Amino acid sequence: MELGGRTILITRAATQSEQLRTGLEAAGARVLECPAIEIVPVEDWTEVDRAAAELETYDWLILTSTNAATYFLERLRTLGITCRVPIAAIGTATAARLAAWNLTASRIPEDFRAEGLLAQFEQDLSRTRILFPRAETAREILPGELRRRGAKVDVITVYRTVKPKTMPAGVRETLSGERIDAVVFTSPSAIRNVVEALGDDFASSLGSIPIAVIGPVAQGAVEAAGLRVSIRPDRATIRDLIAAIRSYFSNRMPYT
Repeated sequence: MELGGRTILITRAATQSEQLRTGLEAAGARVLECPAIEIVPVEDWTEVDRAAAELETYDWLILTSTNAATYFLERLRTLGITCRVPIAAIGTATAARLAAWNLTASRIPEDFRAEGLLAQFEQDLSRTRILFPRAETAREILPGELRRRGAKVDVITVYRTVKPKTMPAGVRETLSGERIDAVVFTSPSAIRNVVEALGDDFASSLGSIPIAVIGPVAQGAVEAAGLRVSIRPDRATIRDLIAAIRSYFSNRMPYT
């Protein structure tokens, strides 16, 4: 097995780490979990409920993560509202999540990020209404460019990423007490939280460890922190991330 003898630290939210953890373990890795983010729903659903009540007036629903799909569509179910609006989804994982509500995505880009989804939309979007449920903090490139093309875009927050209370001490203890072969990041928020938790020691703690990221957005956050990415799959999915990590270590001897 390619990852036999390897210890890999993953920082994904505890509620979403199973596929990544089991995939790495199946390849022989010893996996340590240090969740750097926690996913929580919004406290006030007023804005979401208002948009949901007007859902049929929108031309498109954009979902850019499995979290956005889960929280928004679950809220629709709670309100007794059926989604009949065409859906544009970033990524196969987000599209697959729609099956739980008997929905399918009408548009899925090959490039699983905002830039790829923009390529799926026309240059002239005047008289087009788009609903965009997402995280509290997110990149503005997608709604900004859609508005530039003439669309009316309503952005609503359906979930937040927060820092776990136990994270600062946990990540320090893990990095100082274990020989880590790779650290895996799947979101910019996780990267920022780990760097903040390590403080001035982040460069010395992470600088010599191969860093794996799920896609270009996470890579940008790593590089913005002054670190280097060693592993990144061509497609931003957990399955492809696992394959990229396996490939990276396939011809490298583990520590003895």
